[in-house]
Amino acid sequence: MSIEPGIDIEIDFDDSAVREVRHYLTQVVTGLGLRGDSSCADMEPMVTAYVALDGRLPDFPDHYVALVWNELTGWAVAVEDRLGELVEVARLAGDPRPAPDAVVNWVSGLLHEEQGRANRDFAAFVPSQRAVLS
Repeated sequence: MSIEPGIDIEIDFDDSAVREVRHYLTQVVTGLGLRGDSSCADMEPMVTAYVALDGRLPDFPDHYVALVWNELTGWAVAVEDRLGELVEVARLAGDPRPAPDAVVNWVSGLLHEEQGRANRDFAAFVPSQRAVLS
């Protein structure tokens, strides 16, 4: 293997942005009282995070709950449907990267609110009818 003389390769090893995002996510996870062993983050192509939450939402007592985030749209709470797919049921409005305390307070409120909020779409949790082959 040879290297052509005169080729200037610029490599950026600055990982400060990655450390900053991981610190932010760690603050959210620990603020929720979690250890982070059921969470993950992807840094490329878009920064995203998944945090499995302890507890259930009052409107979805039989479904696992997750907190999901991406750098463009911010935080959302999702539940797993019967096929294991995440279905968003709530979104934190405003800045996509609010203070960790704001995220913690929002999630805590969702997990402890009264059951029966209006306009729930339960269609995602009911298996669709399959065509019958004759």
